[in-house]
Amino acid sequence: MVHLALLGAWHVHTEGFVEEALATGLAELCVVWDEDEGRGKAFAKRFGVPFEGSLDKALHDYHAEAVMVECATTRHTEVILQAAAAGKHIFTDKALALTVAECLQIQEAVEANNVKFAVSLESKGIGAYRYAKQLVDEGKLGTVTSAYFRRVHQAALDRNMLPAYWFHTDETGGGVTLDLGCHGLYLLPYFCGQPKQVTCIMNELYGTGGDENSTTVMEFETGAIGTSHTSFVAYRLDNLLEIVGTEGILVISGTSDSGFRVLLQSKHVPGHEELQPVSSTSLLPDEDMPSAQFIKWVASQTEDSLPDFDIEAAIGLTRLIRCAYQSAREQRTVPYE
Repeated sequence: MVHLALLGAWHVHTEGFVEEALATGLAELCVVWDEDEGRGKAFAKRFGVPFEGSLDKALHDYHAEAVMVECATTRHTEVILQAAAAGKHIFTDKALALTVAECLQIQEAVEANNVKFAVSLESKGIGAYRYAKQLVDEGKLGTVTSAYFRRVHQAALDRNMLPAYWFHTDETGGGVTLDLGCHGLYLLPYFCGQPKQVTCIMNELYGTGGDENSTTVMEFETGAIGTSHTSFVAYRLDNLLEIVGTEGILVISGTSDSGFRVLLQSKHVPGHEELQPVSSTSLLPDEDMPSAQFIKWVASQTEDSLPDFDIEAAIGLTRLIRCAYQSAREQRTVPYE
């Protein structure tokens, strides 16, 4: 049984990630720490565990082997470094940190203390996107030349959708590009490979204090061009993925709640010489959420890693986020470095 400490209940997905971890039957939540006492106590009561107001005590007095870091993004580096120094295996929400330098500091601490690490890039485990990855890897679309990903919702229009602090950049570290835009920024390299340069346009339309509407264009080392659009000023939550290759086209729309609609055209897939719907039975199943995969990994006591959610993937995401904000600020294309 993995004894798990929750370090912060700030993130809006915290409850779901904890529930997925506990549903494995391999984990037991033993303590909740949060800098906000009211929020932390409410979460501890929800799961029937103690609340601890001291981060140091939460790390050392409750026999936790692993931690789930769900505090404000701007506190990630401080909290994760303390957890690594205490020898705890670490699961964290995205983004890992606000700068590449901080990410490298975290990587050094994780490696020096020989602890396991995973970041929640949860869209990689969705069956429809796993199907897209399989098609790309098997060459069913030929050489990928472009990819587009959109994830949007109405948080700037409906201020009751998210907690008010979700728009406090001293806690979030950025606006929609850093938050909702993370998904496109890690999915496009998943399909297209190593980024080469980044161009981003973003703006604020409804006074939330950060960017609310954003498009990031990436050129990849392969020559493919990827576009990631994200917004807090849309009508409802929605996603769209389009991958164009020299020998096929794939379009995936929808969400896990509404269901995915998949269209495929490929010279390598019989019956799909023209753009046709793909049966849901042809799609891959969803993987366990990263928090559940992390618990199973820790419980297994093996040295295997979770390559889709490892420290290199986390660093790559932060690098793209920083490139996007630099590009928008300086109104120019910036190299991915």
